Amino acid sequence: MPLPTTYTSQELCASREGSRIYGQLFLPSGEIGDERLPVLVCAHGFGANYLSCVPYAWRLAENGFAVYCFDFCGGGYASRSEGNPLDMTVETECADIVSVVEMLHTQPRIDPKRIYLMGEDQGGFAAVLYACAFREELPGLVLLHPSLNLHDQARKLFPTKKNIPVSYRQQGMRVGRAYGEFVWDTNPYAYMRAYSGDVLIVHGDEDTAVPLDYAHRAMTVYPHARLQVIHGGKHMFRGETQAEAVEAVAGFLARIDQE
Repeated sequence: MPLPTTYTSQELCASREGSRIYGQLFLPSGEIGDERLPVLVCAHGFGANYLSCVPYAWRLAENGFAVYCFDFCGGGYASRSEGNPLDMTVETECADIVSVVEMLHTQPRIDPKRIYLMGEDQGGFAAVLYACAFREELPGLVLLHPSLNLHDQARKLFPTKKNIPVSYRQQGMRVGRAYGEFVWDTNPYAYMRAYSGDVLIVHGDEDTAVPLDYAHRAMTVYPHARLQVIHGGKHMFRGETQAEAVEAVAGFLARIDQE
C-alpha cells in the first residue's frame, strides 16, 4: 500500500494511573477550517503496537477522519508505552482505551461526540468491553478478527483458575496470572447485547487463530452488526486482504458518520 500525502501526524500521549500511553494522532491535511473532526481510536492486537493500525489511518484521512493509534501499556515488547506485559490484561487494555478517549476529549480539533473505536485481535476483546461500559457515548464500533475465543482457550488450557501459573507464554509473549484469570472469568459475548450502536466485524475465512465461527456467533448477539468476510484472509490481514479490510472500515465509518 503506497504512502499517501493526505495526512499529517503528531505524537500525542495519554496517561493511566501515572503510566504514559504513547500514541500518534493522524489528521487530514489541507484546509478544513474550524470544523471539529470525527476520530477513530485504534486498539492494536496482542503483542503488537500502534503501527499495525497505521494503514487504516492513511485511508481514513482521505475521508476527513482523524485517527489515533496508540500502544497498550505492557501490550507488547515493541510498545513505546510504559508498563510490563506481566501486568497487562484485557481489563487494563480497556482502561487504556478509557484514558485515551478522555485525552481526546481535550483536543480542540476533535469532535467529542464522534469518537469511534476499532479493535483488532485482543484489542477487539478490549473494545467489546469498552463498548458495553460506554454504550451511550460510543457511536460506532469496528472489530478486526477479534480474539473472542480467549475465554474458551483459557478454560481449555486451565481446568480451574487454581491451575493458572504465576506466568506463562501466550502466543510467544509471557503474561501474568492476572491475564489468565481475567480471560478465564470473562465471556465477551455476555457484554455484547448491551451495545445497540452500529458494529462492523471484519474477519478472514482462513483465520486459524480465531475461527470465523466466533464472528458469526457475535452477529447473533449484537443488535445492529454486519459481518465483512475477507476471502483468503488469515488472522492478520496483509497485502490485498488488508486493502479490502481498510476499504470496508472506511466505507462503514463514512456511512454511519453521515447518519
